[in-house]
Amino acid sequence: MKYFAVLLVSILALAACSGSPSATSEDEDSQVATHVSIFSSKENQKQWVLQAVSVNFENMQNATLKEPRLVLKQDGKDSATVSGELGTFDYEKQLVSIEGNATLTSLTEKAVITASEFFYDIAKDKIWSSTKTTITRGTARSVAKNGIETDSKLTKIIIKKHATRLPENRSELQRSSL
Repeated sequence: MKYFAVLLVSILALAACSGSPSATSEDEDSQVATHVSIFSSKENQKQWVLQAVSVNFENMQNATLKEPRLVLKQDGKDSATVSGELGTFDYEKQLVSIEGNATLTSLTEKAVITASEFFYDIAKDKIWSSTKTTITRGTARSVAKNGIETDSKLTKIIIKKHATRLPENRSELQRSSL
């Protein structure tokens, strides 16, 4: 995490120097950097990379992200991505939120999970949603009404209040097993 702190300070310094060229009086206190990457390394391997088209460093607590893309790593290789329209990065809590047509894609498990918002707890290596979430793996599709919880590898997905419709009769059961 030492590398993360150094990187974060460097990004903040860069943002403070770069300012928005079309700043208005309303924007003068905000610091915006474009095409930003924030990451954490352990034993010379990146654990995760957070990229954004632009980042607004409103204060030293949170960064507001435009078009964020979180890349999660496993053994140095990309294992999953989380993307959306907007997001935030809370430095103190080490929490990333991504919202607006949020998509979680597992590159290793071949699954796509969509929701209105996803959260990633860096310290616990945990991803979750708390709203209706759709899980698609191949042709199988499942809906979790109250969200999901998983690790960054997406090998075990906990579905919150899952609703499954059971067959009403034997012929319906036989059709569904084909």
